[in-house]
Amino acid sequence: MKTLGRMRFVELEQFARFLEEHPGFSPLLEGEEAVVYGFQTGGCFLTLGEMGQLVGAEPRFDAQESAVLLAPTERRY
Repeated sequence: MKTLGRMRFVELEQFARFLEEHPGFSPLLEGEEAVVYGFQTGGCFLTLGEMGQLVGAEPRFDAQESAVLLAPTERRY
């Protein structure tokens, strides 16, 4: 994925879904036509290529990691 103007519809749809689920990613715009040249989340900058890899990546957890992440947490007041 080189530029937003050359993205296929499927790629654009994947980006839109990802950004809807992860609102902490902000597009970085350039020029009068507001061309997206990257994304920022926290202190990290991601190029369009890096975002494409992230969006297209399948989540991978092993069974133990998943159990820990999904386990209910105790609330202490």
